[in-house]
Amino acid sequence: MREAIPLIAAAPGERKHELAQPYLPNDPQFRGLFLVIKGNAPAPVWEVKRNAEGRISDLRHRKTWPFVRHFYFHLIDPEWGHVTIRMCGYPPFGAQVILNGHEWVERQARRRRVTTVKDGNCFIAGSNFSGIGRLAAELDRVGTIARLRQLCERWIYSTCLCFALSHEDRKRSGFAYQYSVFQLELSRNLLFLRGTTMDEVYQKLIDRTRASLSLEQVKSIFGFSHRPHWRAKRGRERTEVYKAVQAQSYDLTVFKIKWGNLTLKIYDKGSRVLRIEVTVHNAKELRCGRMLDKLPALLERMREMLVRFLATVQAAHVSFLDEGAFERLSEPTTRGSRRLAGIDLNKARNRHVADAVVTLSTRPDGFTLAQLAAAVRQRSGQDANTYSARNAAYDVAKLRGKTLLHRIERSRRYAVDPSGVRTLCSYLLLREQVIKPLLAGVVRPRGRPPKVRNPLDQHYVALRQELNRTFETIGLAAA
Repeated sequence: MREAIPLIAAAPGERKHELAQPYLPNDPQFRGLFLVIKGNAPAPVWEVKRNAEGRISDLRHRKTWPFVRHFYFHLIDPEWGHVTIRMCGYPPFGAQVILNGHEWVERQARRRRVTTVKDGNCFIAGSNFSGIGRLAAELDRVGTIARLRQLCERWIYSTCLCFALSHEDRKRSGFAYQYSVFQLELSRNLLFLRGTTMDEVYQKLIDRTRASLSLEQVKSIFGFSHRPHWRAKRGRERTEVYKAVQAQSYDLTVFKIKWGNLTLKIYDKGSRVLRIEVTVHNAKELRCGRMLDKLPALLERMREMLVRFLATVQAAHVSFLDEGAFERLSEPTTRGSRRLAGIDLNKARNRHVADAVVTLSTRPDGFTLAQLAAAVRQRSGQDANTYSARNAAYDVAKLRGKTLLHRIERSRRYAVDPSGVRTLCSYLLLREQVIKPLLAGVVRPRGRPPKVRNPLDQHYVALRQELNRTFETIGLAAA
């Protein structure tokens, strides 16, 4: 029996997934294709040259990818839920299978009667997080590779390729797909007891970390101004197994860092969930293979990035200096038979290097000497002749002598240890947010104070007053 499947055209810039939302079947038992969207997208195509007799004389891929017609097949899979297969309309009919692991977990939770509450693709307050965690852990197993391959085989030939290549032609030509990973997302959710506590912690983390890590891409999407005070009530159990939360009811702040094809971000979802997410826009960046069989290794590599990102941000947020830290930094060190000078943070060059290293510390794959040199030149205003990669190599050697950073094994890249981030951030915070503002206020006292002061300004005023009294006692005049 033939069914009328809608076919719609997408304008440039329209998000295909959002276009498909009104067409999603209401029947929970629905399985199969429910929508086809056509649009243009870049793709590798063959360039064919023919001779005077009309025979093909040359066949090669075009260097630039032209925009050609693609078809987006939206379907409902019994295991993976809403799946999209994007297929090029020209040979060799390249295809991308787009799916979300949260939908697999959600469907498994329904079958096993595990309570889930979702906001978009995030499980939020009210969910059985321990049960969801056990289900999500199953996606890390080798069996997921077979599930994904079965998903592709289940739909790509019978539902998509059949419009371009008949079964007989495919069998005669031996046409078959090989599956690899192109884009991956991995997230970790932190659940807070109170939404107001999460909001306070998260906003302070952004304020403290944004400057020291040069996080310029902080985006706020405003909903209502306050979060509700949510507390579980005794004696009341949730009976629903599934509930979708679609309305955006709270402030949503996205804390985002992008390095090439890698994106790391933190954002709040719902009232009490803080989400940390790493996205790889091209799996080639992970440098551990892209074939589907490499999926466990890819996920492990992303998990390491996520943990390192959290450790770096936490180190920048909570910085401290133990007694004698500045003295030890300025002392010389040795690496093998080579004697290295200490790190005198009173010198502008060393301060620029420290600031650049903290900025580069969030880079998932570390940084090179050339990248460090470029970051230092940006801060100091010097040219490549004055501060080059060779100068950066000397500064890196001094930092390695103080165990503030280390060289990544089997590479020419360097990574900063969390303890090193804490030490460098402590100095930068102490100099920029304590010493300089205090001395500036002592030397150039402000005029009429404002009517409303934030807590930090109140601390500055109290410290300046006490500092003035200290100067008078020891006989020091600020000029």
